[in-house]
Amino acid sequence: MAAYDDGLKERAVSSTFRDAALFGVEASGTTVLFGKAALRLPVAISDNPGGRKSIHDMPQSEPTLTGVYVVDLQVVREVLTRTGDTSYEAELVSKTGQSLFEGMGNLEHINPEIGYSSITFKGKYKELAPTLLGLEAEEPAEWTRFTIVWSGIAW
Repeated sequence: MAAYDDGLKERAVSSTFRDAALFGVEASGTTVLFGKAALRLPVAISDNPGGRKSIHDMPQSEPTLTGVYVVDLQVVREVLTRTGDTSYEAELVSKTGQSLFEGMGNLEHINPEIGYSSITFKGKYKELAPTLLGLEAEEPAEWTRFTIVWSGIAW
């Protein structure tokens, strides 16, 4: 006779969904990431659990999951960290937590009245990028993130 483990369901759910996020599916869209077509699912700006603050209101030094991309059937997480008033660090991370890109950039307000801005991150692809996505890890990388409605929609 097998014993039933009462905590198994809770442990499985908490480990599988430990980084659960509230996605703004209505603001999703297609973009180009790593030179390839990608679907971007932004993490919703919300005070609810799993939501996040706008990039304009993010606290400094706190890495924040701001979106998830699906590119070449791979899941890539976009993590931004505010490092100053207008400076940010970006990391693109694989589903398993391996870094694919790291870069730094400054927020440029294009039209602050509607929250339209951009950040061009300059950095480099990491060692795993060629394996997962067929990229040249030694090449310098540049990635521009456009935002409208105070980061509710980004591409």
